Amino acid sequence: MDDIGIIVVSWHDAADLYEAVASLAKARAAAPPDGPSVRLTVVINGGDASPREIEARWPDARVLVNADNRGFGPAANQGAAATPAPILLFLNPDTRAEGDPFGAIARGFRERPEAVALAPRLLDAESPNGAAPGADAARLAPPGRENQFTFQLRALPTLASDARELLLFDHLFPNNRGRRRARYADRDPERPLPVAQAAAAALAVRADAFRRIGGFAEEFTPAWFEDVDLCARLAPLGKILYWPDARFRHRGGVASARLGYATFLPLYYRNALRYRRRRYGPAARAAYRALLPVGMLLRLAVLPFRRSDPRPKGESAHAYLAVLRLALGPGARVMTA
Repeated sequence: MDDIGIIVVSWHDAADLYEAVASLAKARAAAPPDGPSVRLTVVINGGDASPREIEARWPDARVLVNADNRGFGPAANQGAAATPAPILLFLNPDTRAEGDPFGAIARGFRERPEAVALAPRLLDAESPNGAAPGADAARLAPPGRENQFTFQLRALPTLASDARELLLFDHLFPNNRGRRRARYADRDPERPLPVAQAAAAALAVRADAFRRIGGFAEEFTPAWFEDVDLCARLAPLGKILYWPDARFRHRGGVASARLGYATFLPLYYRNALRYRRRRYGPAARAAYRALLPVGMLLRLAVLPFRRSDPRPKGESAHAYLAVLRLALGPGARVMTA
């Protein structure tokens, strides 16, 4: 447990990546002499990141460069295969280390041998106390404006949670009882907690367990739902624990913003269909496939009446129509068969 291998996958985010590596190097340098050894592997999935700039911040970093974007899951597996450490710590480039997360992670795995994965606490990047302004556990932030408390920990998807999200119930009533249960909203953020899934923006996994299940499923390209699927497959091997002694700040939404909403949303729901093909029975798969176009039609119907919109209404309309075509096309039938 005294050897941690960090794996960071980069895609067109050079400035963010350099800041992340500098933050990790600073945390490593500040750790006590008897702390765990920490190594870094960066996988560049295309883009303009420079191995030389990475090595200037972390001289012994291992940098793997792919000519094209392989997707998060395949690149993360590539990094894991090149990292001979008993603990694999997957981090996004938009995370920043707080204090000494490495010692806390090593200590967590020593103290909790039943844990196959530890999820460090994610703090909002721009708030001094880690919470979104005016938001805390008392009221969950609504979809689309989630803070890290709401975003990080979740129950695995169910048809009931699908219906709440697609039929806009979670949007109209973001603090409803079902969503609060699914987001562990009544947890003490300072205490460890077993959870069903945690975002892979910051997730430490025992390497033997990761390899035993075959790592991230590579069909979830370019991203989204590979971490949900990973947690579902890790569960039979042991506990996934929220571990707040290790902390990282996280901005979130960087890749989806870079893609643009009209590109991101159909990719997200395509992988949502793939996840349900893997994890749902035939009846639940059919029900989800029926709910998906209804959800997009509802969004199109209410779009003209939305008072505030995080993006132009035309872009949102294009995104909903793209998902509608996906939901009604032959691809959806294949993915839910």
